[in-house]
Amino acid sequence: MTRMTDTQKGAISEHVVAASLMLASDGRLSPYLPIADDDGIDLLVYDKLSKTSFPVQVKSRSKPDKAARGTVQFDVRRATFSEDGYLLALLFGDGASVARSWLVPMHELPSVAGVRKDKFVLTPSPKETSNDRYSPYRCADLEEATQRLLEALA
Repeated sequence: MTRMTDTQKGAISEHVVAASLMLASDGRLSPYLPIADDDGIDLLVYDKLSKTSFPVQVKSRSKPDKAARGTVQFDVRRATFSEDGYLLALLFGDGASVARSWLVPMHELPSVAGVRKDKFVLTPSPKETSNDRYSPYRCADLEEATQRLLEALA
């Protein structure tokens, strides 16, 4: 039996986010996939209204890490870190549905994430009632994440 690779999962996540950004913004946001994402930019998003663009790094998981803790771990390599743009972290539910997402401005990442030698580590709880340090960034769905992006562009 074969399993989906991390590369496949990453590509799916990026395409789900790209489609959601276009749908939830009614076409205002136009995401582009770079030929190579070795700089930590998974999507370059163009805002048709303001004529500006910003990078988005997408991270995803398909389930919480440990049943006892119930958190989800997302790692951002320090080698590709830039203070520009956003981190959009996703927890998938059943199939391709997104159970929870977190939208973190990259300039805030060093202050909210755990800092390791070679990476930043985020371990948010996906529970709606959690009051962890990641709760201000938690979004119910990708539509809410899109609305937050649009508000930031205003």
